Amino acid sequence: MLTDDFALLRKSRADALVASLPTVAYAAGAIAGLRVAAYAGIGCALVVCAFAARRRPMPAVAGLLGVIFAVLVALITRRPTAFFLPGIAINAALAAAGAASLIARRPVLAYTLAAVWPKFAGWRTDARVRRIAAAITGVWSVVFALRFVVMGACYVAGAQPSVLAVVKIVLGLPLAAVALAISMRLATSDDEPAEEPHNEPATSVS
Repeated sequence: MLTDDFALLRKSRADALVASLPTVAYAAGAIAGLRVAAYAGIGCALVVCAFAARRRPMPAVAGLLGVIFAVLVALITRRPTAFFLPGIAINAALAAAGAASLIARRPVLAYTLAAVWPKFAGWRTDARVRRIAAAITGVWSVVFALRFVVMGACYVAGAQPSVLAVVKIVLGLPLAAVALAISMRLATSDDEPAEEPHNEPATSVS
C-alpha cells in the first residue's frame, strides 16, 4: 500500500515539474515583450498538454486552461506580471478555506482523505483521526498562505516576470514535496505496530 502511494507521489512530482514549463516559457518570452510571452506560454502549454493528456487527460486540460486564462489576464491588463495574479488569488482562497475549515473543526482535507483512504472514513466520530486530518490540513494551509504572502509581496514590489517565475517554481514543487512528506508521516504515524513489551523472566522464590 505505502509503496504504491510513494510511487504515485513520485509521478505527481514529475507531473508538477512538467507543468511548470509553460511558466518558464512565458517568463523567458516576456523578455521580448508581452505578445511573445503569450505565444511562448500558450505554445508550451499546448505541447505539455498533448503529452500529458495520454496519461492524465483531465489535469492536462485543466493546466492548459489555467495557462490560457493567466495569459488572457496579462493581455487584458497589459501587464506581463499579471500572468501570476490568478495563482496568487487561488493560493489565498485555498489558505482561507483551510483556515476556515480548521476553525469550524471540519478540516477540509478530511473529506479528500476519507474518499481515498479507508482509515479516514470515520474521522467525524474518531477524534484521533480527526486530529491527524486537521494537522495535514494545517500543513497545506501554511503552504498556500506562504505562497500567497511571498508571491503577493513580490508582485506588489514590482518584481519582473523572471523573478516571479523563479519564486513560483521554488514555492511549487520543492515546497509541495516537503508538505507531502510531512503529510504522509502524519497519516501513517500510528500504522506501525507497537513493540510488544518484554516480559521479565519470573524469579523463583525458594
